[in-house]
Order: sequence, then C-alpha cells, then structure tokens
Amino acid sequence: MNSHPPVSQSGKLPLGMLGLLLLSLLSCGADLTCIPTTILTLDAPVITENGTQLNASCSTTEIDFEEMSLCLGKTCCENTQKDDVVSCVALVSDFEMRAECKIKLNETFECSEDHRVTVYKNPKVMLSLRNGNAKQADYELHCDVFDVAPAQNISVTWYRNNKTFKSFMDLIEEPQKKSYILGVNISREEKFAEFRCEVQLKLEELKPQHPVISTTHQLSARYAPELRTNFSKIITVAMGGNATLLCDVEGNPPPVYQWTIDEQPMLETTNRLDITQVNSSSNYRCTATNILGNTTMNIFVDMEENYTTEPPAMPTPEAPENCGLTVMPSEVYVKYGDSASINCRTTSKDAALMDWEHAVGETYGTPPSVTWKIEKLEDFTVEPFCFVTLDTDEQCKVKPNITLYKLPDTVAISAVGNGPMKEGEEHQLQCHIYSVAPAKKLLVKWYKDDETVLNDDLKSSDVTPLPECLNDSTVRLCNVSSIYTFTVKKSDNGSLFRCKAEFQFGPAGPLVPPSMASEPYTTVVHYKPTIKNCPSYAGVENSFRLNDLPCETDGNPRPGIEWSYNGTLIDSSKLLTRAESGIYKATAHNSMGQVNTDVNITVEYAPRLSCQMMYEVEVKNTPKLLCNAEGLPHPDITWFKNGKEHFPQHWEKHESGNYSVKASNKHGTAEHAFYLDILYPPEFTESDTTTKVVVGGNVSLVWEADGNPKPEIHCNDSLAENVRASTVGRQKIITITGATSTNAGRYICVATNKVGEVTRATTLVLKDKSTDLSQHWWVFLLVLLVFAILVVVFILKGRRKHGQYDFPLQTRLTVENGTM
Repeated sequence: MNSHPPVSQSGKLPLGMLGLLLLSLLSCGADLTCIPTTILTLDAPVITENGTQLNASCSTTEIDFEEMSLCLGKTCCENTQKDDVVSCVALVSDFEMRAECKIKLNETFECSEDHRVTVYKNPKVMLSLRNGNAKQADYELHCDVFDVAPAQNISVTWYRNNKTFKSFMDLIEEPQKKSYILGVNISREEKFAEFRCEVQLKLEELKPQHPVISTTHQLSARYAPELRTNFSKIITVAMGGNATLLCDVEGNPPPVYQWTIDEQPMLETTNRLDITQVNSSSNYRCTATNILGNTTMNIFVDMEENYTTEPPAMPTPEAPENCGLTVMPSEVYVKYGDSASINCRTTSKDAALMDWEHAVGETYGTPPSVTWKIEKLEDFTVEPFCFVTLDTDEQCKVKPNITLYKLPDTVAISAVGNGPMKEGEEHQLQCHIYSVAPAKKLLVKWYKDDETVLNDDLKSSDVTPLPECLNDSTVRLCNVSSIYTFTVKKSDNGSLFRCKAEFQFGPAGPLVPPSMASEPYTTVVHYKPTIKNCPSYAGVENSFRLNDLPCETDGNPRPGIEWSYNGTLIDSSKLLTRAESGIYKATAHNSMGQVNTDVNITVEYAPRLSCQMMYEVEVKNTPKLLCNAEGLPHPDITWFKNGKEHFPQHWEKHESGNYSVKASNKHGTAEHAFYLDILYPPEFTESDTTTKVVVGGNVSLVWEADGNPKPEIHCNDSLAENVRASTVGRQKIITITGATSTNAGRYICVATNKVGEVTRATTLVLKDKSTDLSQHWWVFLLVLLVFAILVVVFILKGRRKHGQYDFPLQTRLTVENGTM
C-alpha cells in the first residue's frame, strides 16, 4: 500500500495534510524544544546530591518515531526497545548538569525537553575547642564548615545541653572553610554543659535535609583553686609511723600541686603526699595552681614520741584479790551468730557459791570451775560475769571482755555523681558497707589493681555527716561508707578498684583480721585522643593511601581521624601521586578534645628520563648528566657507549659517538639513547712561517685548520688586484701573482668556531731579481760548462807532453766541437 498522501490534480497537498504540517512546525521549532502540551514528558529531579546516582526517565505519546534518547550530563541512554519510555542512570560528579530528552520523528523533525539539575554537596562540619579570653569567655568553640557547593544559604545552630542556644542564617559563597565562633561561660552552679553545632542546607528546591552534626564537647565550669575546708589540719603521727596527707583543694582546670616541708620544696606533684617513718614534727604546705589562680593549704604533722596502743581491757575484780577468781579467755572475739564459751575458775578454798550472771546462754560445772556457753551469739549488749561468794559472805566477780562483730551483708562500690569519669578531673568512688558492727572498729582499704591507695579509718572519712554509730558507745548494726577521691588519669581507664572493710581489733584479736571485700569496679575514663606510630612515611605512587599509614590513635570515646593538606580536608582513601608529597596533618578528635600531628609523606616513583636525541659537549670538560632524570629515591645513573659502560674523567676529541644512559632505583629503570658530539676549538696544522718571493714572481700562502665545529678562517688580506683569496675544504689560500713591494708584509689569519679561536701569521718577504741567483741559472750552467772544457783541455795537454795519446777521446772531442 502506498503510504504517501494523495496529490490533487493541481499538484497541491490536501488541506488536512497542510494542517498537520503546520502543527508539526508549531510543535518543534529550531531550538528543538517542545511546547508543554506536546509529546514529551521528562521526569528528572531538579536537585540532587553530588556523588549520588541520578535516576530519570522520559516518555512520549507518539507511536511512530525513529529515535528517542535521554542524556544526563555526559551520560546518554537510547530507547533500544522502540517503546514509549527511555530511562537513564548517571553518577553525579559534575556541578554543571542538565537532563535532556530528545525524540526524532523523521529525517526532518525532532524536538527536545530539558532542564537544569542543581547539584549540591552537603558540608563537612568539625567542632574544635580552644581556651577563651579569661576576661570575656572561658572557652571558644569553633564550628568549621567547609567543602560546600554550590554557593548557597546554610542554617547554623548551636545547642547547649540539647537545647537550641543560638541560630542564624549565612551565605557560603566559596567552597573554602568558614569558621563560626561561640564564646562560652559555665557557672559554678551549672558545673558542666554539653555543646554541639549543626549545619543545614537551605536551597529553595531542596526539601529539608537532615542537618550535619558535629561532635559533642562537654565543658565544665572554670574556677581558681579553692579549699574545700576553711582551716588547716593537724595530724598526730607516732614516731616512725606513716601517714597520707590530702591537699583538699578543687579547681578547674585541674590544678598543679607543689608540696613543701618546712619551706623546702618537694618533688611530689599530686594532691596526695605519702610520708613514712616520721621522726619529727613538720609543717607541710600544698600550693594548688591553675591558669586562674592558686591557693595554699597547711598541714601540721605532730609526732608523738611515746605513742603506744592502749592495753586490752582486763577484768577488774570488784572483790578482794584473794578470791583467786579468773576467766579464760579474758578477751573474746565472736563472729555474729557463732558460739562462745568462757571458763571461770577460783583458787579460793572458802568459796560458798560460784556461778555466772548472764542474760543469754547457759552455765555448767561446779566450783572451783564454772563455764558459760552460748550456741549462737547475736546480742551486742551481752555482758556476762562470773562471781564467787566466800564463807565470810564476801563476794568477788570478774567480767570478760566480749566483742561481738558482724561482717557486712554487702560491700559495694559506686561512682559519686553523674557523668563520665574524665581525665584531669577530680572524681570520687564510694564504698558502701551495709549492716556491719562494730563500725568504729572498721578500717576501709582501697585498692587499685591490687595496690593499696588509701586506708580510711572512717573517723576522718569524707562522708558527712558521719553516722551516729561511729560516735556513740552503743554497738549496733550500721550502714557506713568511705569515699576515695582522686584526680583521674588516662592510665586509670580499665583499672579495677576494690574496697575492703576490715576489723582492727589489735593484738588480742583474731590472727587474721575479719574482712569482706567488694566486687571489682572497672573504671571507664574519657580522655582526649593521642596519635602514635605516625612517623614520616614513604609510599609508592598510585598504590599508597593515607589509610595505609601505621598511625595508631587512642582515646575514649574512640576518636575519629581526619587528614588535611594545606588546611584542606582530603579523602584518606585516595591513591596518592608524586605531586602529592608534602606535610600532612592528622587530626584525631573525640568529645574530650583533639590532637594534631604533622606527617611528612613522600610518594616514591620509578625513574623517568627527559632527554634530547643529540648533545654537544666541549673537550676536556668533566662529564655530567645531560638528561633530566626524575625518580624517588633519586635514581643511580649509568653511561654506556656502543653498549659498554663508559664514563671518562673528561671528554676527548675522539669520543664523539652513540651513547645511552640508564636511570635505576628500587621501583624500576628508564633508558635513553642519544648522539654525543665532542666540540673542540680550532688548531692550525702549521705554526707561523716566513715566505720569500722575488719581484714579479708568483706565490701562494696556505692556512689549514682543524676543529669541531668546522672552523671558519678569516685573513687580513688587502685583496689587491694581484691578490686572490679562496677556501678549499679546511684551507684558506691567498694567491699573489706578479708580486710587488705592496704585497710584502705580515699576513694574519684567524680560525674561529663556537668553542674558540686561534691565530696564525705568515710573513711575505719580497726580493730583487739581481739578488736572486735562481733567476740566472743558465749563467751558472754556462760557467760550469766552460770550466769543464778548460779542465779537459788542460789534461789533454799534459798527456801529450808525456807521450800519451788517446785518439778515441780526441776523435770524440773533435766531433763534439764540430770538426772531423
């Protein structure tokens, strides 16, 4: 079937087709943007976060079309199924991003629908603490906001104890760090407060996001050291005895302590001073100091020279001593609920009656020995006594000393006050001792990891007011407690504290003093971070991250660690390149504070050579590296000529040729080949000379020079009409024809190249023809010939006189002279 529209006889399109064509022209203009009521529907967010995935789709109501695509930034997706929807997913990594849907209806018409996608980046927030100006604020809190994009409004809110303290709006114009500072004072009544800052983006297109929350800092009231009590102390110690002195001072920041004895400095710097083997009375002074001030406490230690313990109470008979009445044992210590038995005996022979007076228990036996016994002693007021009545009606009695003691039902430790135990602050642990008697005989021993840290006899306990059972004479069940006060150290974290209630009955008491200990109390100390094992470090390019460093952080709560370079936070999981060597700052932070350390990071890499294909060097120069060699560690360089290692002391003329260098370090090697041209200055082949020529004669003056580069020879010839200069190879030739007196003189030539120059002179001497015998050679020959003839004639004449004839010779001479 023919799909083309019918054509009228006049060759024109029907009116219906013209309408469709006009509608198409209205729907898709030259800018390829569809009008709202047409065929494309783009479903893409108008705002998204950087680093997330952007999901979008585009649909059409058109059934018949050729192509349909959706582009999200640089990522494009096509409708391969030819249905009415195209979807696309792209990673948002660019702050300039558009979503654009295109549909191609046919070869002529296409249109599109698009809009800009706003890309934002949630800020990073870090809260740091600094000491404030004492006149204005105790502390300064710095809320640092950085890495925000694009320029936008943010809401900054300060919280104090989880309540809004201050809130405001601000415009971040640059992605650099911006710091908001809050001055803080903590009153003594408030003791401490917690602070944090929260930052929230305020974009019109963006629905409210969760705020970015900083770490929380707990700040305590700051005040100068002060005494907990308003008086000095006097402590009595037996000669040779030991004592612990407490500097009862509080302050924040925690004070530093300095002790003196009789005005002489001591080395102890804590609030407790242990003194041993006291041998004299002395005045101890403790001075506590912090940045806000100081205070002093005096403690006078009074030594008793004749200190002895009181002897145990002995039965005091009210009867005459001759009653001979005794009890065994005379001093009894009975555990609550245990049995007890005491025997009474008399040595008197006049005893009419003998027995025990008792409220509880029973007696048995007959004089002279009677025993009191009880199966279960639970009465703290029991005071039985033994008596005897003599025949004379005189009566004697004796009372044993009975101590009934009860170990506590429970001994337990708890922390005093709320909040965590913090390094540098004073903290208290309380030992609770329930249902014990007699309480005034107790000594509470405090242990830290099995080391004794305090012996508290309760009478000088920090617990106020003291229980009545420690003061009255009535023995009864009592609940008492002891407090151990100490300045918290980092090393206290995880320590096991125990307290033990131990009866002190003296020498007559049980061989092993009765006692009961608490379960261990594990301390959890909050302390600021530390960083260790974080030295300068060298890693290999593209295989090393900051996270690979062996840095160790310590702190409670467990600190987080951040890395910055030139004040900018960086991603510690990123692979480093050679351009990123330098000093990095590691910051470990928790609620107790933060600590920084600088780490010198060296990113090492394999060698690389930057070389030319040819180099020129001058003769006699000391060889040096011509190529630019890079690499860490610095590479070792080896020279080769024609494949053999070669590195002379200095360059010689003959050493031009093909060379190569190899750079090597522990990460690899690099090689490069090049041609090395040895340059040397010109040299004339002959030294200065003198040349002679006769007047009118011809002569050629020749200068020849060697050098690299090939030298140029310039002479001071006058180039007269009979003088001609020419250059042949490395020779300079000056030819003189028909020499005249004007040609005589000194001819100087200079050979020059870029390395140097050299000069050679030739002196031309002009001679007359009359003085030049060489011009009359024929005259010499003629004279010589005549002389020879005369010699021959002379010889012949002599032979004739002596009768000697030589006709052949004569004949030869005659012929030569032209005669026969």
